[in-house]
Order: sequence, then structure tokens, then C-alpha cells
Amino acid sequence: MSKMHIIIIGNCGSGKSTLAKKINQKMNYPLLHLDSLWHSTDYSAAAKGWFSEQQRRFMQQKNWIIEGNYYDTLPLRLAEADFIIWLKVGRLTALWRVIKRSLKFHYDKKSRTEMPSQFSEHFNREYWDFLRFVYSYDERQTEQLVQEKRQKHSVVLIVKSQRAKDQLQERLLRLKRLR
Repeated sequence: MSKMHIIIIGNCGSGKSTLAKKINQKMNYPLLHLDSLWHSTDYSAAAKGWFSEQQRRFMQQKNWIIEGNYYDTLPLRLAEADFIIWLKVGRLTALWRVIKRSLKFHYDKKSRTEMPSQFSEHFNREYWDFLRFVYSYDERQTEQLVQEKRQKHSVVLIVKSQRAKDQLQERLLRLKRLR
């Protein structure tokens, strides 16, 4: 059986974690949530090195799923990916989902199981800066990296709807059975 390395990228609030969990449940491949790693650090320069190293170690497995953006380490994941799933949603949809999940998480820490236990969100200036980042999310840099990978024969799947997400899960299951 050959390997299957899947990465899921997209703006905050696009549904990366949710889709990754669903694929994980169906395929039983190890899953790495990048938010879980990064938000367990002190965000220092040393943490950045540790963050990259943890991804490298995880990617040594035969099959895996990694979800998250983190543009600085995206080339590392793209170099190993067989399947790139890029979730695209509108800005307002992304903003609404981020605000909704933040409120939910504020009242129920179990609502985001991919987040480390010490993570907390505060509705302060830093949070508003984050919302500005979500709204102004620019796909151009990511697009360039993905296009380079596409030329090297990786499968790039751009997903824009729930129906497409459902079809994608079935397609991956069929591929798993064929490998």
C-alpha cells in the first residue's frame, strides 16, 4: 500500500479542523492540528523552530493528515503532500464562523478539542487584529506555492461548499481502498 499525505489549508473559519476530524474518523490516519501545536508554545523564535521540527517528525509516518495554514511552514508540508485540500469560503462567512466558534469556546472549552487546554481567547485588541487578519486574508502567496506543487503532480482539490466536502470524503475513502 502506498502512502497518503493530506494537508488541509484555507482561511480561519473555513472548516479545516472540522473536515480534518471527519476525514480522520473515516480513514483512521494520524491527524495533526497545527493550532494545537502552535498555541501550546510561548510564540517565541525558539517556539518557531520547535513548531517546524514537530511537523517534520509527524510527517515521518506512512499516512497522515495535517490541517492549518501557518504560511511560514507551508512549504515544508507542501513538499510532502500528496493531496492538498484548499477550503475557500467568503470573507463574511469566515468572520462569522470565527466569531461564533470564539463565543462557543468562551463558554465551553470542549467545543474546540483541537486546542491545547491552556489556550484562551480574550475579546481584546489582539482578537480584533485577528478578525482583521481573517477579513483581509490574501490567498495570493498560498496560490503561488500551491501552483508550484500542482506542477509536481500533487492533487490539489479546491473545496467551496459542504456538498463538495462530502464528495471529497467519499473520494478519499475510495482512494484509500485502492492503495
